[in-house]
Amino acid sequence: LPDGRSVGSVEYETAWGFGPNLEIGDLDTIAELNYICNDAGLDTIEAACTLGVLMEAGVIAFGDGKAAVETLKEVGRGTPLGRIVGSGATFAGKIYGITRIPAVKGQGIPAYDPRSCRGNGVTYATTPMGADHTAGYAVTANILKVGGDVSPLGDEGQIELSRNLQIATAAVDSTGLCLFVAFAVLDNPDGLPQVIEMINAMYGLSLTADDVVALGKDILKREKDFNTRAGFTKADDRLPEFFYTEELPPHNTRFALKEELDEVINF
Repeated sequence: LPDGRSVGSVEYETAWGFGPNLEIGDLDTIAELNYICNDAGLDTIEAACTLGVLMEAGVIAFGDGKAAVETLKEVGRGTPLGRIVGSGATFAGKIYGITRIPAVKGQGIPAYDPRSCRGNGVTYATTPMGADHTAGYAVTANILKVGGDVSPLGDEGQIELSRNLQIATAAVDSTGLCLFVAFAVLDNPDGLPQVIEMINAMYGLSLTADDVVALGKDILKREKDFNTRAGFTKADDRLPEFFYTEELPPHNTRFALKEELDEVINF
């Protein structure tokens, strides 16, 4: 930073969230916001979504980096505004009467807009964890064409894509492996067998590919059961309404899947 403080590399979600998402173009300001989050223990995606809600409410202006920095500092000071910001985008939206809140199940939506990457939109809506892009990273087939090719702008294949990725991700996460292992596994027929062989060697097991799929399904069912007992319903497995009504340029697309989302975790 200009004053000599050091901040780690600005991760892409952070660059998006504090940058174009808030219409802030100054890298030093983005790094400062990153520094504040690191210091206060805040998630940069959630913090960026929350600042966006405050800008939508007119509390601070879009593009006002100085105001964004001062507002985020309020979290560490424990002021009333800081407590609102620290409680996340959904809470802030309720306080200020904002309905365009980019969150699902109380968790802020990451950089991938669900209208232009619909597989991720399915994941945001249906993963028991809330709007988590890593729970079923459909960017693989939607954008990168890894492990298949599903058009990011259409509805066809998105339910199956997200479901299969969520099952696989739940299983991979349980091993402690980095999610990026999926890039190798999805395009290499020897990838998954080698991962299974590694797990079996480590723990003295004899798992098969079917066992790994069953593990992923079991994890998702347990997570969904927890949510059900906590009071979540099918209505919580939906994206915010503005994604269904407002078009996203340049393709002028809207998210369309609703009832179909109930079929994602249907096992």
